[in-house]
Amino acid sequence: MSMRFQIALAGISLVALGACQHSDQEIAWASRVQTQIVAEEVTADLKIDTIIAGEKLGEMERDAVKYFTANYQQEGHGAVIISRPSNGPDDISAMRAAADARAVMLAEGVDSTRIAEGTYDGTGARSAPLIISYRTYNAVVPNCPDISNFDVAWTGSNLALPSLGCATAVNLAAQIADPSDLVGHQRMDPADTGRRQIVFSKYRNGEKTSATRNGDASGAISQAVQ
Repeated sequence: MSMRFQIALAGISLVALGACQHSDQEIAWASRVQTQIVAEEVTADLKIDTIIAGEKLGEMERDAVKYFTANYQQEGHGAVIISRPSNGPDDISAMRAAADARAVMLAEGVDSTRIAEGTYDGTGARSAPLIISYRTYNAVVPNCPDISNFDVAWTGSNLALPSLGCATAVNLAAQIADPSDLVGHQRMDPADTGRRQIVFSKYRNGEKTSATRNGDASGAISQAVQ
């Protein structure tokens, strides 16, 4: 093998190895930063279009407020806001509907300090709705691209596809019970001081502090594996 051929072969090998090298930026991208799950603040609202002149909310509208209130108690943050139209086609009926919606929420257990009321300009509207809203959060993966935007057959860059890990991240986001936990540390529930006192008392008296075991908690190794 001639010296010239050996040099050419070494050069080709270096070029091939260089194609496998990634920059720091590419390595950071490949660390699945693009699949980070974040909390997105959204506004949930209920619009009640049917406001009968001189009447309170109908049964269907009251049921809708009850269902919306249950969702607020489960996932809402901050106050729930009742917005009625002002300068609309029937301000008096809108005020009665807002008061009725407030009464429904109070009956469902919402504290009065968490209910806020306001108005919006309903000038010129033929039918201005009553709007009830609250703030909540959704767990989303904002940096996952649409797979239709790139060629999945192109592998010349020797990098992972931009959508790598997105399906897993989206599934994990859907399993988060309260996406607001992603915003920051949450307040802890108070400790069970009664249970703690019982454990300390048993410990001081030399008794077992664990729960009493019954026959259902016992077991034996099968004869087949002994």
